[in-house]
Amino acid sequence: MAKLLSKILLCEKEVERIYGLNFRTLQRERNEGRGIPYHKIGKRVLYRVSDIEAFLASCRHGEVVRYD
Repeated sequence: MAKLLSKILLCEKEVERIYGLNFRTLQRERNEGRGIPYHKIGKRVLYRVSDIEAFLASCRHGEVVRYD
C-alpha cells in the first residue's frame, strides 16, 4: 500500500488491477459524464487515488452486520 500512496495518479489499467473496476466501465462512465473524476493529459487518462477512494466510499450501501 505504501507504493500505491507514492503514486498519486493511476492509469485505467492500474485502476482495474488494483481496485477491480473494469477499464471499459471506466471509459463508458467517462463518456456518459459520470463515474470517477479524471485528468486528461494529452491522450492519457489518469485517476487520482483520493478520487477513486472517495467515489468508492460514496457508492457504499448498507452496513456489515456480524452475528457472533
